[in-house]
Amino acid sequence: MTAWESGPGAVRPRPAPARAIEHHPVRILCNLPLECFDDRSSFDGIELLTFGPGAPRWIDGSWYPFDVVFDPSTEGLGTLLSRLPPGFAPDLLLFYWPDQEPLPADLEAAPCPVVGVLSDYNLSLPYVTGLWTCFDTLLVDRAGVDLFRRLSFHDTRYFCQFTFKRGSHRVFPEVERDLDLAFAGNLNPAVQRERSAWLPRLLDLQRHGLRVEVRNQVFGADYGRFLNRARIGFNRSIRGEMNLRAFEVPACGAALLMEASNLEVREFLVPGEEVVLYGDDDFEDVACALAADRARCAEIAAAGHARVQEYRMGRRLAALVELLKRSGPARAVATPAERALGRGTAMLPTWGCGEPAVRVLTEAWRLAPDDPRPANALALALLQQDVAEHGERAVRLLQRAAALDSSYVPAAFNLASLLRGGDHPRAAWIADETRRRLDNLPGMHALDGPMLPFGFPAAAVDQAAALAGAVRESRTEVLAAVLREQLDAAEPVAR
Repeated sequence: MTAWESGPGAVRPRPAPARAIEHHPVRILCNLPLECFDDRSSFDGIELLTFGPGAPRWIDGSWYPFDVVFDPSTEGLGTLLSRLPPGFAPDLLLFYWPDQEPLPADLEAAPCPVVGVLSDYNLSLPYVTGLWTCFDTLLVDRAGVDLFRRLSFHDTRYFCQFTFKRGSHRVFPEVERDLDLAFAGNLNPAVQRERSAWLPRLLDLQRHGLRVEVRNQVFGADYGRFLNRARIGFNRSIRGEMNLRAFEVPACGAALLMEASNLEVREFLVPGEEVVLYGDDDFEDVACALAADRARCAEIAAAGHARVQEYRMGRRLAALVELLKRSGPARAVATPAERALGRGTAMLPTWGCGEPAVRVLTEAWRLAPDDPRPANALALALLQQDVAEHGERAVRLLQRAAALDSSYVPAAFNLASLLRGGDHPRAAWIADETRRRLDNLPGMHALDGPMLPFGFPAAAVDQAAALAGAVRESRTEVLAAVLREQLDAAEPVAR
């Protein structure tokens, strides 16, 4: 049974097995210029072709042009295939980070397996639950496998998608290692809550005589040079995953200090030899002991550096291909309305938001006028595009969606968020109606849809985390409790 099975988006299993990769060399058509990690010449057994908008992609201080000019927010798969060079027939369509990059239309007609690689679902989960319509296989971290299987992604597999960028993450011999311990990364407390709670402990190591530096907004070679200043690089993942920093720190010649609760690190690095693990109760002792024993610290750094060379992008791609040689259950059959809804909703946090998302979700609503989900998502797309111009239409859509299903929460919650704090005559009634729905949820399908606010402020991060908890525990109350709290907040959620 899937999390959404009892609702209007119930899935219908397809008996045919999913397609597997069988050819060598393998031809991969990808939406990300993977040469940002390593030279294509190192991709042994892989023929890579990339596609994207006409402008090159700026990644960590360098521009990377696409092989095929293609706008996935407005064009379909047939157009993409028609632009491929003669003789290139892809064995695999690979889409990195569909919560950041829009997907093309008509993926159900792909002549090869369609594989999605998803990372930051802790932030974007409400937007990507409908992508079961798009992928034959979804690759996620260990913590996400069961979650997405429960969300109707029939073939969800564990794959570590991260590695290091050889151009920036390497040893710079001319840089002096003048720091005992360093960290650089996202310091947004709304997004990195657990990590933010650790930073005071990290900085407090200075009281023990350690030279510690914490920075953010450092990228490319500057980031690599900063890590080269450190003998030890601090890391703490957000989902228990082997994240980018877990490869970048050793690649820059520093000893990696990683949380012992991590779900994946032991599969890549040997504790005590190639990485040092810490717990909640021994962090200071572990960090100080490692900093004090410079010989041991250097040995671990050197061993970690040597080990992560085995995880260069070329080898990660080889591991991906090997993983996909095993066929799995096919994606569920989806209606055209479900495909449009899944694609359009996932576009909202990407650069395809605004008019492209409006067009896709308008089509989803046309195909399913009695389903509240496309009307709710379309209203949010209109608000993203221009609140002043489309606000009244968005409110009418939300009212329509709320009326279509007396148990559907997202539309009522979004209405309450929009109207709270204003002088709308029914604002209080709408808030009370939303509470009534939250108190009488018939199942997870009544919560299926994105809710305000946009972006990733604390309220949105709370919603994503609560949704994941509700799906994992099969308990609607986990998400309902967070929504009630936000509904009762003094300030409007949607400003």
